Amino acid sequence: MRLLLNLSWIFFAIPYFLHAQDNYQPGLIVNTKGDTVRGYIQYAEWDNNPDKILFKTSTSGTAVALTPDSIRFFSAAVGHLAKFVAYGGPVSTDITDITRLAIGRDSGYRMDKIFLKVLQEGKNLLLFSYADNLKTRFFIAGNYAEKPAELVYRIYYNSIEENGWDRTSYENIFKSQLYNQAVKAGVMNQALKKQIQATDYKEAALQNTAGLINSISAADQTKNNPRKPSGFLKAIAVIGGIVVIIWFVHDLAVHNSH
Repeated sequence: MRLLLNLSWIFFAIPYFLHAQDNYQPGLIVNTKGDTVRGYIQYAEWDNNPDKILFKTSTSGTAVALTPDSIRFFSAAVGHLAKFVAYGGPVSTDITDITRLAIGRDSGYRMDKIFLKVLQEGKNLLLFSYADNLKTRFFIAGNYAEKPAELVYRIYYNSIEENGWDRTSYENIFKSQLYNQAVKAGVMNQALKKQIQATDYKEAALQNTAGLINSISAADQTKNNPRKPSGFLKAIAVIGGIVVIIWFVHDLAVHNSH
């Protein structure tokens, strides 16, 4: 009987435990009028960009949901770069997963309003990312007043073989976009040109190249953009939590058997 009571206590305590996981951090928003409002944002290290955030003006205040339609910008004070800007415009919809490539070139897109994550702020270039269930895309702008443009990357199968064996086609238009931004900023040189040509369409590689355009050191890039826990580490954390619960229940059972 005592075991059932203890298990019931755990069951009813779970909602309170989950509620305690609310992670409101000091932050600010900029509304559509351009006014800055300080308060608290429920922040997470999101895998996909959020389509809305919860914001309140005081720790005891009522949270309101905000979307890219209602604010221009938000940031949270979490010890590293955690800024998002609202963007409205085309978002590519072609598949770039090498295991699911389409046959034929796909230049499809959708018009959307989204939050872009700021990956790097610099004097010559802003680098953003947008991840959803389809893929991760990257955007650039010269400054916050300039509308971001998606860095274009496509990979697909041709309907016929090329060179007698390879059907895979790559469109690395993003390299020309980075090149043009470097020229515009007046920082292009032979070493940077070589770096851009070798850049992959991946966050770390784009961060590195953007850092060269902005004259930002690798150490500062790492400081502002700590790596998220890997899927493996997340799984270990979940398993660890389950083990603790099992151990606790077992300990209660042993205690009540005596």
